[in-house]
Amino acid sequence: MYGEFIIGINMVFNFAVLTFANQMGKAQANWKRLTSASFVGALPVTFVPDSLLILILSFICMVICAFGISFKSWSGPSVLVLVASLFAGGVLTVFTERLLFSNALYTVFVCAILAYIALYILKIKWLDVRVAKHLSSYTTDSTLSIWNSHIDVTVFIDTGNHCTEPLSGEPVHFISLRFIQQIIPDELLNPLKSWNPRGMPQLSLFPQKYQKNIRLIRLQTIQGISWAVGFKYDKWMIGEGSELPSGYIVLTKDDNRYPEGAGAILHVSALESITSERGTGYVV
Repeated sequence: MYGEFIIGINMVFNFAVLTFANQMGKAQANWKRLTSASFVGALPVTFVPDSLLILILSFICMVICAFGISFKSWSGPSVLVLVASLFAGGVLTVFTERLLFSNALYTVFVCAILAYIALYILKIKWLDVRVAKHLSSYTTDSTLSIWNSHIDVTVFIDTGNHCTEPLSGEPVHFISLRFIQQIIPDELLNPLKSWNPRGMPQLSLFPQKYQKNIRLIRLQTIQGISWAVGFKYDKWMIGEGSELPSGYIVLTKDDNRYPEGAGAILHVSALESITSERGTGYVV
């Protein structure tokens, strides 16, 4: 009975880590194959638990049975299996001694729940890392043309930025005031510095000749509602020659939350320009 109990725990653990590797590595092995592989990996280490050679051979046989015999098919998932085994195994080592019950089936069930919870947490964190890696694809160089001047700006495309100018529906991009200050006309700079986002918005503060290209932008944040001034730009080239659709820029005094190295945060619609230029392989 004890042998069957240990095999059961090992099978549950193996199935959990194989399922994790199957999902994260997109191997697409079916559950029957994963179950068989779990048994193949559990059986030898149950009867020869102290042999490192048996442990290594069991691991290799398990991943081959799960993901295929060719080296290319199982080499990638085997790394994920190893990482998942170390993580989930550590969690079970901490909790198993406290959760051993007289009922063997109940113990196996609890171990399975713990393993799946641990691997679910690992999966979420792993995806966060992948997203962060892919977000680097959203950073690119650009050249902004506005106020009869040009300036090179490193931009970051924010998938959470859906802000638009309410009348035209054109996208609103955010750019650091500090970064672009060198090309802002002096007659615009003073009204901008004195602008109160919480007060009554008044475009009359700005010179008449600029007002036709200025719009009030209503911003909704966790701090509440505020008003910003949007300036229509002449042209904005990003990447290797793609041009953004017409839109507006809002200048921000606080750029602490900008991604490192970026001087502007673009509207999510800018992804279409990046996608058409680079191909969909660069997009999450």
